[in-house]
Amino acid sequence: MTALWSLWRANPDQPVVFETGRTWTTAELTAAAEKLRLRRGVVPIREPNSAGWLIRFLAAQRLGATALPLDPSSPVIPPVAARGCCVKLTSGSTGEFKPVYCSPAHLIRDGRNICATMGIRPDDRNLALIPLGHSYGLGNLVMPLILQGTPVVCAQTVVPRHILEIIREQRVTVFPTVPAVLRALAMLDAPKPPSLRLVISAGAPLSAEVAQQFYRRYGLKIHNFYGASETGGICYDRTGNATLTGRSVGKPLENVRVKIRRDGRVVVGRQVLADCGKWNRYGELRLIGRVGVVANIGGKKVAPAEVERALRSVPGVTDVWVTVLQDARGNDYLAAAVETGRREVESDLRRKLAAWQFPKRYFLARELPRTDRGKLDTAALRQAL
Repeated sequence: MTALWSLWRANPDQPVVFETGRTWTTAELTAAAEKLRLRRGVVPIREPNSAGWLIRFLAAQRLGATALPLDPSSPVIPPVAARGCCVKLTSGSTGEFKPVYCSPAHLIRDGRNICATMGIRPDDRNLALIPLGHSYGLGNLVMPLILQGTPVVCAQTVVPRHILEIIREQRVTVFPTVPAVLRALAMLDAPKPPSLRLVISAGAPLSAEVAQQFYRRYGLKIHNFYGASETGGICYDRTGNATLTGRSVGKPLENVRVKIRRDGRVVVGRQVLADCGKWNRYGELRLIGRVGVVANIGGKKVAPAEVERALRSVPGVTDVWVTVLQDARGNDYLAAAVETGRREVESDLRRKLAAWQFPKRYFLARELPRTDRGKLDTAALRQAL
């Protein structure tokens, strides 16, 4: 039995999970978790967002087993050890999944920091559209539910109008999501759902243009959230102003210590990340790239992140990915995948970068391919480039 199970059992009996055709109370989820027969060790969880996912996770905590959340489409169970209460699978910058073992203390601390910083309350209703088993979902959906009984409304739809209907019908107040969904919602001609008070964006960079379009449409500022599977939540834009202008990912969460090393790498507690950043004049963190990804163009160094920032500031660009490729002679060059409906991207970029910093190859599309984690599908983009 883990500390998560004890905290869950301390919640009062009330409706906490809302899904199509069924509402689950705390007592009903508890009874279902107690009836579920599992083996000790690693407990795979492949269910989509639902009471079934939560029941299996809670049953693992009751047993003292290690929950292993997987994407529903995952064909195999990766080899992981029975260690901690949960295993996060992260691809990091390598594209290959690696396990991050989480103790109950780690998840509890992260959940409390998120609730305190974002102001997520027991009487809120969280829309569970992002996968419950991803690091983002565990911190923003599962832990508020376990720690303070904050209800979740489970959904799997990707149709923007259906998302708004669910928010309106279920009186959702908090909506953690990803930039691709926010971009689609910003393009709708629809009124703001009256219950919605907080919109959070994480998982990928959000362009200032999308944040501004969303604000004009719904009168709500989006709040950037930056975290890592290894550390949990790191920074958050409390006012929404940093997200609206694209200047940063916000300030550190409550009780989270963030430092920048001399080489630019972000350090959270004792964990050194592959991300590099700088503090701006507001005391906010501005991400500037990842370690080791630099192109040598005619003897000059340029980081793809610099070009990405310039492209994101071009009107009409809602997302971008820049990578380093090599020609037949082994010389580096930059290639850019740009999400935009305009064709004048390169001419606009000439006013922002030196000529040697320009991408040599472009792939322009109204919508770039994404994984089910809401991130750009870099494997598909490499083929396109």
